[in-house]
Amino acid sequence: TAQLARSVACIWTLDGHARERDEAPQVILPDGRAEFVIHLGDTFARVDRGAIQRQPWAIFAGQLDRPLMLQPTGRVAVLGVRFHPEGAARFTRVPQHEFAGQTVDVALASPWLADVARRVRESTASLPDAVRLVERLLGANDRQNAGDRRVASGVDAIIRSGGRAAIDGVAAEIGVSRRQLEPLFLRDVGLPPKQLARIVRFQRAIRILSQDASPARGIRTAHASGYADQAHFIRDFREFAGCAPMQHLVARGDMTGFSTGHNP
Repeated sequence: TAQLARSVACIWTLDGHARERDEAPQVILPDGRAEFVIHLGDTFARVDRGAIQRQPWAIFAGQLDRPLMLQPTGRVAVLGVRFHPEGAARFTRVPQHEFAGQTVDVALASPWLADVARRVRESTASLPDAVRLVERLLGANDRQNAGDRRVASGVDAIIRSGGRAAIDGVAAEIGVSRRQLEPLFLRDVGLPPKQLARIVRFQRAIRILSQDASPARGIRTAHASGYADQAHFIRDFREFAGCAPMQHLVARGDMTGFSTGHNP
């Protein structure tokens, strides 16, 4: 619905089995968006610096600023709600920066979302039915919390610029100082505005890089994405992806093998 689309970028699903994928953990890259995830099948394991931790069946995944490694463990039947950068704040009541880099039981972020997850899991094992139910339940709540329009406007300015907007200019556009802008973003987005802008630029670079087959695509991507030079581009890429750009193109381990997206 149009109302839900103010907060939710998409609802995605994964369907399959761990044996259909490589044994190596799958890499999730920072994209500036928190997620609400419900497992109708077997849960995933998070792999972090060699430690393996089985995930809860209903998760709130906060903002990432480095790669997240996940390993399917069996039957895969997952529904995920990907929020706009400021969208999760309309459902959680907890400052978003408290969940940065974390994948936690959703009840810690929002008892209301935990109830949504319980109702979905008890009502259906069908992913299409679960998507419809989640859309209906989230849409009903979204009308009760409009969110901070200043943050939404600031996020929009950063995204429209491809991450190249000057943060002082973003603050001025929404009528606050840069010093006032940062705590608003930490509360509702989970990242400082400059960090969100860097991630938006990084994601734009990934899209450009994947569509350019020329031998000079590294230099061309750096220029088109607004990096000072190719070395700057590679440093940012290594920080957010954990590898160089060309290694990413070879691996392409971004969990899209059997996923489907649904716009709200």
